[in-house]
Amino acid sequence: MKDNNQRKNLFDRWSETYNQDVNHESFPLTGYDQALNAIIELADFHPDHTVLDLGVGTGNLAQRLPLPGDQIWGVDFSEKMLAKAKEAIPGAHLYQVDLRDQNWPPEMQQPFDRIISGYTLHEFRDSLKQEILIRLAADSLAVGGKIVIGDISFLDKAHFSTVYHEFKETWDEEEYYWCAKPMTEALEALGFSVQYQQITFCAGIYVIVYNAPSPGDHTQ
Repeated sequence: MKDNNQRKNLFDRWSETYNQDVNHESFPLTGYDQALNAIIELADFHPDHTVLDLGVGTGNLAQRLPLPGDQIWGVDFSEKMLAKAKEAIPGAHLYQVDLRDQNWPPEMQQPFDRIISGYTLHEFRDSLKQEILIRLAADSLAVGGKIVIGDISFLDKAHFSTVYHEFKETWDEEEYYWCAKPMTEALEALGFSVQYQQITFCAGIYVIVYNAPSPGDHTQ
């Protein structure tokens, strides 16, 4: 398993060819462009929204937002990816952040109307995905806000297994692709409402709303 420095070095190197590579859309990125467009559509942006892009990368998703750059915040742990994003999204607020860290820069400690992510969270185990989403919902999501995630994802374990056996030779065993049925059930048990759409055989979109308990709710 790659450690954090190895992953940073990998993405720093990949920044030079990332845009060309994802345009090939071979597995597991089949439907990449379609998924990013679906994120934009399902996020239902309003002109005054502020947006946080998790794993902004080279800016492929954020540059599609129907918003001015100064309403967009982006985080990534690769300095060289952020340099590419700076060119792609003029005026955006970009920060080098590891999503696993709990102490984000003070400039990031604000509520966002939308939190979006494209092809990032599959780097983390499901339990860590859930921890990150809980923290974001509590600390970074405005009342009435949505989290919209597009990633490598499958409908259920049977679908996951079918695709795994078809693409076993090129499957990255160090990544943690989404499986919608168990993940949706787990998130709903944590207080989220989730809508899921399968976009291609290996790409899916999660629209996640946090059902924050009311101040007087002491239900265990």
